[in-house]
Amino acid sequence: MPRPSEWTGDFWKNYFTVEQFLRYIDEVHGEQDARALPFPGAADFLVALKKSGCHITIASHRNPASRGVTETWLKAHGLAFDGLYVGPDKTVLFDDHHAIVDDSAELLDKAASRGLITAGLRYPWNRDCGHSLFESLSDILVYLTKRSVIAGEATA
Repeated sequence: MPRPSEWTGDFWKNYFTVEQFLRYIDEVHGEQDARALPFPGAADFLVALKKSGCHITIASHRNPASRGVTETWLKAHGLAFDGLYVGPDKTVLFDDHHAIVDDSAELLDKAASRGLITAGLRYPWNRDCGHSLFESLSDILVYLTKRSVIAGEATA
């Protein structure tokens, strides 16, 4: 299996069945939730979105059975949100949203094809996807302001 720095797109499909991958992700999330901290700047990012009047839906590809644990973790870390989607298909959220922030190149492609504004944090697996990718959530906040997604001094 390639090192994380060599991951691209859905690299895992060459190594796992969907069932194996989801089982592995469940195990990782189960171990991670007890000790994981939010992304640096996540609380400030979400508060800024909320103060600007944005509706925030946190979406995760986690097993739907982990919804309660995920919601408890978000609240324990003071992360602002209006809705929580936990399931295999984030595209079901597209009709009700204007912009999406995600690290999946495939999901960003699907969102862009539906006319949504897309942005994400840059990782090895998405670095060449052609979407607006940034080093930090504060950089994404500036981008969303410029795109008039959130209130602020929008520029072209």
